[in-house]
Parts: sequence; C-alpha cells; structure tokens
Amino acid sequence: MDKNELKCALCGNKLTFRYKSMSEWNISGYLCGVCYDKKLSEFYISPDRRDIVKR
Repeated sequence: MDKNELKCALCGNKLTFRYKSMSEWNISGYLCGVCYDKKLSEFYISPDRRDIVKR
C-alpha cells in the first residue's frame, strides 16, 4: 500500500499524519489526529470527569 493511500483505522479518513494506537486499545492500523485525540481522552480522563467544562 502506498503511503498516500493510508486511511484511519476507525473513521476511514485519509491520513496526513499517522498516529500509532496504544496496545491497550486493540486497534490494528494507524489513526488520524481526531480519532487519536478522542481515544486518548477516553483512556486517560476518568468517566466521572468527562462532562466537566473548563472555564
């Protein structure tokens, strides 16, 4: 597969920069920035603090 044809393993968008998923996520392939950021938030922010808005 050509480097220009890489797609996000979660959303399928074309990758301009590829992020490698953490092994705990059980995702094979690379992620786009949006999906990587979303997975990081899910992994590191505790469930009881996810709805808190920073002011």
